[in-house]
Amino acid sequence: MIISSEGIVLRQRKIAGNRRMIVMFTRQYGKLSAGTSINEKSRNRSALALRPFTLAEYELFKGREAYSVNSASVKKSYYSIGEDLDKFAAASAVIEYLDKVLQEGEPMPALYELSVEFMESLSRTDGDPMTLLYAFIVKTFRLLGVMPELGCCVNCGRPIEDFDSGTTADGKGRIRMLSVSSGGVICEDCANVEKTDPTALIYRPFFDIIDVIRFFLNKPIKTFEKVRLKPEVSEYIRQVLGEYTRIYLDADVLSKVIEMEAGNGYQS
Repeated sequence: MIISSEGIVLRQRKIAGNRRMIVMFTRQYGKLSAGTSINEKSRNRSALALRPFTLAEYELFKGREAYSVNSASVKKSYYSIGEDLDKFAAASAVIEYLDKVLQEGEPMPALYELSVEFMESLSRTDGDPMTLLYAFIVKTFRLLGVMPELGCCVNCGRPIEDFDSGTTADGKGRIRMLSVSSGGVICEDCANVEKTDPTALIYRPFFDIIDVIRFFLNKPIKTFEKVRLKPEVSEYIRQVLGEYTRIYLDADVLSKVIEMEAGNGYQS
């Protein structure tokens, strides 16, 4: 049976018989693995569509147990992302993240659309690509069913409006703690109990992290194209999101962004 779908290549590897196995995220069918004999190094339209950061239309043959790529044509190339190290790091993190969190053959059209929006915004941004990355990851939590509790203490149910956690460093907002290990905001009393557990992961930031997460969650991706967080805020958010994705999605991609930055001698 022949099927077709728009999609994005997540990764590929060489297999026997001078063929390649392509893992792609498709609009209609979700994550698919498909073999192909198309030579990636050639200049035809099918070969160009197998390269990273490319949106393409794929024609696939669906056999009993496997898919094969018959042909492909580029719809849009985000090649310019690869020419900017910061953008490349953010895009690579998203591609790896998608590969880890998606289940084979499970359509997720809303996540697919979000991924395309991310690539579009990343190709245009003159802000901090890491801010776009954080916004993308936070938005996926709701789609993947791992959204942290933000409205009340995740342990006792006390509304966050009743918390007494002081003010932020600039005196403008309220500091609220986030327990990664429990999966949401946590009040002072419950935090003191949870801290007796040596595996507890509780963050008390110098800013209102709940407001930041909600901002990421409720605004469209394009909102963050010109946003550049303070370095200390960006680093703190990266730590929190890194631990959260590691625990709930087994997707530790943000630490690799740090390694990529360190290996190339630059800072976000």
